[in-house]
Amino acid sequence: MNTPTAAAQQEARPPWFAGRPGTVLLYRVNRRPLARPTLGGDQEPDSVMEHIIEVLHFGQHVITGPANHQRDWILGNRNILPDRSALTGQVGWQQNDEQQTSRYVPETQEWRDELEPTERAARAPFAFDARTRVLGVLKHRSFSEVTLPRVFQKLLREGEQEREWPSTEWSVEPILDERDFLSWLSSVQSVTSITLVAEIPNPDGLEEFGPVWVEMQARRARLIRMKMLALNDAEGLKGLEHDARVQGNLAMGRQGFGHVEAHGIRNGHETGFDQREKVVREVIDELEPTWDGAAQSVLERTRETGINILRRRNRGV
Repeated sequence: MNTPTAAAQQEARPPWFAGRPGTVLLYRVNRRPLARPTLGGDQEPDSVMEHIIEVLHFGQHVITGPANHQRDWILGNRNILPDRSALTGQVGWQQNDEQQTSRYVPETQEWRDELEPTERAARAPFAFDARTRVLGVLKHRSFSEVTLPRVFQKLLREGEQEREWPSTEWSVEPILDERDFLSWLSSVQSVTSITLVAEIPNPDGLEEFGPVWVEMQARRARLIRMKMLALNDAEGLKGLEHDARVQGNLAMGRQGFGHVEAHGIRNGHETGFDQREKVVREVIDELEPTWDGAAQSVLERTRETGINILRRRNRGV
């Protein structure tokens, strides 16, 4: 009887997510004109999907982490839907390291301590929906919510620079889960500071963004950063829930056009909130047992959430 090799046994194992619930992290992919356009003029493709296909390079490497703990991120398994409305694939990291091990040497009848190379890796399916410009990534336990958008953003920006006439500044930004922010706000005794960052929307801004968008238009600004510090930490900032500018920034955060950071005091201790670490997430109750099936589930949930976000935007809520 033939015994399957260790490699074959490993390949036959179901993926780590098979039959389990999974969390999809959601980000907005934005295109904005370069602050300093190239000599060739505006050559940005009309179709965001065609643009993504052109500049999001699979097989390119992005290195993250400190020198002694670097991870090498790569995209693979690209699949473009026949109607070119979406793209799916896998994002993952690999890491080469060393570990100490003991080995017995029969020739000398000795035990020796040696360093041997080890390889670690992790991957997960992702999906980009061109209609809503929302990127969804199935969260692996080793994935940082802050690192993921940086990986995609760096790949997009590097791909853009390889075009004959770069025209676009790409950004991959967290979509604010306002429930998390409001929950944090109600949990603190005082808010000692709040930083509101708004970036110019693409393609258009709406009245929903309130005085923030009005000021961006009036000043021809691509980014506005505002920070408020409390006069007295114990009393904190007042009236944030009803401030028109704060509401405008939250609306932009819900669409992935900015982010909110805040610090406060809870039970005598400092605590913080950062939208970039509290990105919107959606749970899939049970994932398919195959990579292709899971990618399709991630796409469906990404598209569904993106449509709901657009509906809220159109209703001005």
